[in-house]
Amino acid sequence: MENVIIFLKETVFGGIKMDRVTKGFLEEFSTSFGFSKLEETLQFEYFSNYCALSAESGDIEIDIQMMSTGDSAQGIDGIAIEVNGTIVEGLDDIENLIAQNKRLDVKFIFVQAKTSDKFENGQIGNFLTFVECFFSENAKTIFKTDEMLSFIEMKDYIYDNSKYMKAANPTINLYYISLGKWEQQDASINAVVESHKTKLEQSYLFSNINFIPCDAQKLQGMYRKSQQQLSATFTFSKRLTMFADENGDYGYSGVLPFSEFKKIICDENGSLKKVFEDNVRDFLGEKNYVNEDIENTIFDGGNSAFCMLNNGITVVAHSAILVSDKMTIGDYQIVNGCQTSHVLFLNRDSEKIDTLLIPIKIIVTQNEELKNKITKATNNQTSITKEQLEALSSYQKALEEYYKTFKDDERLYYERRSGQYRNEAIEKKRIVSIRTQIKNASAMLNEKPHDAAGHYSSLVKDIGVRLFKSDDKPSLYYTASLALFRFDNLIKSKAIDKKYSKGKYHIIMLLKYMFGDVPKFHNAKKNDTFCTKIQKVLNDHEKCLSYFTRIVEYIDAQGLDLSDRKLFERKETTEILLRNISQLKNKT
Repeated sequence: MENVIIFLKETVFGGIKMDRVTKGFLEEFSTSFGFSKLEETLQFEYFSNYCALSAESGDIEIDIQMMSTGDSAQGIDGIAIEVNGTIVEGLDDIENLIAQNKRLDVKFIFVQAKTSDKFENGQIGNFLTFVECFFSENAKTIFKTDEMLSFIEMKDYIYDNSKYMKAANPTINLYYISLGKWEQQDASINAVVESHKTKLEQSYLFSNINFIPCDAQKLQGMYRKSQQQLSATFTFSKRLTMFADENGDYGYSGVLPFSEFKKIICDENGSLKKVFEDNVRDFLGEKNYVNEDIENTIFDGGNSAFCMLNNGITVVAHSAILVSDKMTIGDYQIVNGCQTSHVLFLNRDSEKIDTLLIPIKIIVTQNEELKNKITKATNNQTSITKEQLEALSSYQKALEEYYKTFKDDERLYYERRSGQYRNEAIEKKRIVSIRTQIKNASAMLNEKPHDAAGHYSSLVKDIGVRLFKSDDKPSLYYTASLALFRFDNLIKSKAIDKKYSKGKYHIIMLLKYMFGDVPKFHNAKKNDTFCTKIQKVLNDHEKCLSYFTRIVEYIDAQGLDLSDRKLFERKETTEILLRNISQLKNKT
């Protein structure tokens, strides 16, 4: 790297003095996520946000840039809001979680990243002061960036719906990250922290306030942990072996007290692990009466009733080690029992819940076909249609295989199983999760970029109906993801102004109209030829930049107010851009 001066124990990275281990991790992170061309201080902010959020919630499904508070935000570099165990991206997510659960369990995560080599009273006090401002009545007059206003909007909505905070007020975790060494016994710094914590406590808005200082050594540990495989260790004494076959697959059945089961679904910070990615209902949601029935069984029927009336949990793991009664499972997912798990999680602080016995099956296999069969069998209920089950199982394998047909710079990685590429040396920016695929395809193929931008819950209704149908051409899905990947890279490299990043889903929708008549049906044979034309442009840097530049010029010509934070979440914006689409076609 240019302008890096090597010392015995430290380096100077773009003017930032840091130890060589942290520098190595920062470079690895920046390369993996496509941030290498950004200013070094911004890279460090994103790196710090990533480490903090990973420490809180394990696998990260959101774009880490969504934690950013904006270029000129005061005192705070990153914010994440966890609601009912899920990191939310907007009001729509919160509304959907309230509708499903009829309760709010909230954690606010704040990050301030400093590249100085010491912890300073003034900087720490400044960070905590602006956190106080964030929760004040006049927050919108203090913070001006679009990003901060969006976070404030979500915060206000949460407190406006405080009647759903049945267990406790929100928790707030405050990460202050510096390249210096944290001295816990520093009385002056401790006094500053305690003074601000007292002010926050006196607002009566929080149930728990945690100041988490992170020096270089702790930051390194957080990053290392983010790269490790998902695992859980628990005591499984009440069990029996269900089967063991010649293929090396085997399974156990039994019951776990909640005190042990929560080790499967919760991390040490009390957040939900990302173990529901293969669960159909995690995409589709549930009617609230189901959750109410589960909750009533927990509190009214006791241990016996819960075991008799609940279908239990099915876990599929790639590995399991059993020593006496201690079991450690690795690379696992809960394929059935998402709703039960969430209701138990939301009631995790209730009296006597630790002794509640939960029926559970643990199946150990690396056979993906068997895993799909288990998922389909355990979710074979009337609330899930046959088409949706098929879409979220069989089609995913075919789509993953199609992605694998591309090589070198054209290669993207379809992650149909959460964390499946965790231990592989590939760029994280090239990984496409199912959630991301749904957004990309809905925007580019189904003219729903406004929902992809802000109303994700409405998109899942299309699964098996307009998305992932068995005869859909996989080329369409890959092309949608490639288009977004290329556009994001142009934004990160500053070839296109980042002010257009909020319109990225509309931009990939418009792209397809620059290639002639768009096939009407997703299973049409001519889709493959149509997509090949688009891919050739996307894989030629100069042409790719030219096409996307024409699109942003077209957007500018429509007279839209790009400063409007909600512009690209409105259906009307999509209609305006499609109404004049002939103007864009004429430029090709």
